[in-house]
Amino acid sequence: MADANSGHGPHAPPLLRDIIRAARRPTWRVVFDWTLAVAGIGIAVWRLAPTIASIRQPAADLARLHWVWLALAAPAAFGGLMLYGELHRQLLCAGGARLTVGAVQAVNFVGNAITLTVPSAGVTAGAAYAVAAYRNRGVDTGLALWAVTAAAVVSGLELVAAGPITLAADGLLPVAGAAALSGAIVVGAVALGWALRRPGSVRAILRMTSAVARRLPVLRTAKWVRTGVDGLSDRIALLRPTASTWLRVFGVALLSWLVDYTALAACVLAVTGDPRHLPLASVGVGYLAVQASIGLQLTPAGAGAADSGLLAALIAGGLADPAAAVAVVLYRVLAWPVLAASGWLVFVTTARLRPPAHRPTA
Repeated sequence: MADANSGHGPHAPPLLRDIIRAARRPTWRVVFDWTLAVAGIGIAVWRLAPTIASIRQPAADLARLHWVWLALAAPAAFGGLMLYGELHRQLLCAGGARLTVGAVQAVNFVGNAITLTVPSAGVTAGAAYAVAAYRNRGVDTGLALWAVTAAAVVSGLELVAAGPITLAADGLLPVAGAAALSGAIVVGAVALGWALRRPGSVRAILRMTSAVARRLPVLRTAKWVRTGVDGLSDRIALLRPTASTWLRVFGVALLSWLVDYTALAACVLAVTGDPRHLPLASVGVGYLAVQASIGLQLTPAGAGAADSGLLAALIAGGLADPAAAVAVVLYRVLAWPVLAASGWLVFVTTARLRPPAHRPTA
């Protein structure tokens, strides 16, 4: 499982060199990004520390944690991430690429680590890493770009469509309005899918995307950003997955969200221990707050906003303040530093291996 995206010498991959160059940004930009990151972490500590400090017997409360549920949370968090990697593999297979499960998961774990670590542009940098990594494994640029983008779009649309229903289940939206809003999102997604089957639509989207990408320091010098848009759009327009393939793709994406949500629910149960009184809707609202905060890219892994939103949702769902704070800490430690460290461990482990001499087509 050679990772072609490591090293700093003449064989260093294009994207890693881009990330290194991006680190040489103006001082004000570096200071601004890390100020946001530190501020986000500070907000998280500010919100969680008082409630955790109110626990009178932390050792006794730690001993009362339900470790069976915590043992479920860990594999669920890793399983949700691995299912997202499987989503990439399904889309790559639909375009004719045949990568091993291990190779795709290695790219997926490292890309996720970048997403959770890089301030202010983690999601973009993680996706760019994945595109470059697949190219270095022999996947052509159009297919790599399409697979990474389609995975993000499919997952995002599912979460956005489920959002109003989740809010309605928690009493924050009227049921009829939530159903109408979710239905409109689904109709819009179908219309977008139809538009993307036309080369002209793909070409217009790629031109706008490449224009934005050239303004991002982490992508400005990437070769695939400068590749001819017409050639890429023609290649992507040839990708016509069957209905069964799309059904499988949407199913894997949905399963990824459900398994990751299970990790959060298991962290709550590790504190409360009573599945009968688990506030499923409130946990869902908190989960949406976490994912929205990560998507905004203001701080690494949405630090600050994600923790505050999840804490507020759990308290609104009936959890006592200390119990809610402990559940937030358990889930965020598992879904942020643990998964990020696992991705960087994969990167370091595979970085020693010499990449094969692939020649991806444009």
